[in-house]
Amino acid sequence: MPRGSFFAIAISLSLIVNSLSPLPAFAQGEKQAEPALPQTPNGDSLLLTLRDAVENALKKNVGISVLEFNSKVKEQAITDKEADFDPQVSAKFTGDKSIHPVSSALASPNNSLTENLNWEAGLKQKAVTGGDYELKFTNKKTDVNSVFAGLNPQYSSELKLTLTQPLLKNFGVDINKKDIHIAQNDRTISEFDFKKQVIDIISNTESVYWNLAFSIEDLKVKEKSLERARDFEKIVKAQVDVGAVAPLEILQAQSEVASREEFVIAAKDLIKDNEENLKNILNMPFESPEGQKALLPVDQPVYFAKNDIDLNEAIKEALTNRPDYLRKKKELENKNIVVKYSENQMYPSVDLVGSLGLNGIAGDARSITSLSTGTTSRSPFSGGYGETLDNLASRDYYSWEVGVKMNYPLGNRSAKSRLTAARLEVEQTLLDIKDLEKKIVVDAREAVRQIGTDAKQVEATRVAVKLAEEKLKAEEKKFKVGLSTSFNVLQFQEDLAKEQSNQIKAVIDYNKTLIKLRQVMGNTLERHNIQLSTRTMGK
Repeated sequence: MPRGSFFAIAISLSLIVNSLSPLPAFAQGEKQAEPALPQTPNGDSLLLTLRDAVENALKKNVGISVLEFNSKVKEQAITDKEADFDPQVSAKFTGDKSIHPVSSALASPNNSLTENLNWEAGLKQKAVTGGDYELKFTNKKTDVNSVFAGLNPQYSSELKLTLTQPLLKNFGVDINKKDIHIAQNDRTISEFDFKKQVIDIISNTESVYWNLAFSIEDLKVKEKSLERARDFEKIVKAQVDVGAVAPLEILQAQSEVASREEFVIAAKDLIKDNEENLKNILNMPFESPEGQKALLPVDQPVYFAKNDIDLNEAIKEALTNRPDYLRKKKELENKNIVVKYSENQMYPSVDLVGSLGLNGIAGDARSITSLSTGTTSRSPFSGGYGETLDNLASRDYYSWEVGVKMNYPLGNRSAKSRLTAARLEVEQTLLDIKDLEKKIVVDAREAVRQIGTDAKQVEATRVAVKLAEEKLKAEEKKFKVGLSTSFNVLQFQEDLAKEQSNQIKAVIDYNKTLIKLRQVMGNTLERHNIQLSTRTMGK
């Protein structure tokens, strides 16, 4: 069994991360301070905990930043759709003048001059029920040169409220807030994409971290194996010198030393590969001062047989937490919203319309003499603009209208086509969800089964290491008394090194399968105490 503290058998896996302080919440758009990794005393290596690796990977990942911006864009899309129901105010001021010749021989004067000043203000808004209203206040001042004008200048005002409410097509709160609901779901979908990206990055970072830890510990095993071969070479040489064994034995020992030196070189190269892979995940430039230093994993993989994993609970948790599955369900919600809207568009357009208005008039009253009777009369609406408003407010002069307006295209083929397409998209999404559910079940079963297999593999390698150690000791004793050959001793040394590497790999594989299980169940973030935002995901 390998020496040192590499294996902490029967220690809970939670000691790796949960014993550390919780990782900070990676809220979208939140700026995080750059972490400073500790160094070894000689300064040629950086000490890296699993927590540091995960934290740096999340803070420096470009893909996460892109998804953060995507979520912000989706947030603004909601505001844009909500703005459809914002009230709108309007104002208008115009003036015009016209002079026209008059053909009548009795006209006085022989041209018609009209000057108008118009000003108005309005307020309109779309209601969530589908209706809309408009309140408009219009005013007009008119000057003419006609001697028959009873009021000159004349002021006229009108205050009018117009209402329209659909009764079938486009009626209902959900129908008219369709785009808002879809935009809200799109935002949630972007959050699920963000969560999945974070889970994938964490899982990949953990796996590469343990790959580096394995390669470093595996190098120690191979260096120890090389040390055994060199020590044995010295023993064989001493026996050859005294004639206890044939000179051929030293060649076997020297050949094995050379072979194990090759293994050490290959192990060192594997460390560099895993180290650069981890630096790439941490977005650590290779040419930077930090990038040129070696990475030394501080945390060590541990083994604690998890025999209490319930497959049904694992599947249930996966279907509750998996962001890709929840994303599909939100997509289905959007498709159903479109279907409901498309069904509404099949109805004829039947709108209730109505209006109510108040009006008033006033002006500079002039006496008018009738050409036919010779009598003189005067308008009763004499006064200025203020009298116009008084007349309007008196409610003596009003207008109203109530009616129903209907419209329906013959055949209605466009609405039918859109409804059919929307229903087909729902069916397609349902199939996608069912397919994903099957994949989640398979992934969960595979991960849970692999946990048991890896646990048995760890136990088996522990026994194999112990037996290999005992066999080597026995063979070395036999060699000392001349009952074995150097080939046998070296072979048993290599067997021990292989079993030690297998044991390291078995524990690493067990930890990586736990990573896979957390990824399958969608609880990686909870496992690391990470919160993506202050708002609950998926709400």
